[in-house]
Amino acid sequence: MRNVVQQSRSEPSDRVIQGKPFFFDDCVIDDEHFGGVRVVTAEEIVAFAKCWDPQPFHVDESAAKASMFGGLTACSAHIFSIFCITSQHWQSGVIQQAVAGLGFDEMRMHKPVFAGDTLRCKSIISAARLSNSKPDCGIVTYDSRLENQDEDIVFTIKSFTMLARDPARKLKPTR
Repeated sequence: MRNVVQQSRSEPSDRVIQGKPFFFDDCVIDDEHFGGVRVVTAEEIVAFAKCWDPQPFHVDESAAKASMFGGLTACSAHIFSIFCITSQHWQSGVIQQAVAGLGFDEMRMHKPVFAGDTLRCKSIISAARLSNSKPDCGIVTYDSRLENQDEDIVFTIKSFTMLARDPARKLKPTR
């Protein structure tokens, strides 16, 4: 049975993330963790795209309305960036004790993200193992997604993170 860890919605901010530490030792396979919520504005879409992906449907509202999308849409790099920040802001208030991001697989854009959309991140712990090279760490695999205000999945990704083990708990050797 899957545990769902959620509290009230919260917006990512410029503040340093604070809360109760979440270590590798706290990971439970199939637990769901709800992340931050982000409202995507037209101004944000245009500013990001002007720098990183200046396609007309990302930077010009008139051209976007005439495009196959019918409105201003966020570029994929912007959507990935939204995932990166919202995935760190777990609504339960715990803070992942990440040592390093190890990579990403299976990144998919399922639907366009429009100006005015509200995105929420959800991550499921799909695998966890002790590190072979760092006995004070473990490797966690997350299956994550961004959903819009209509609960449509707009983005999915598999991410791999090295998490610290809790030094207060007796560390068992990896072999």
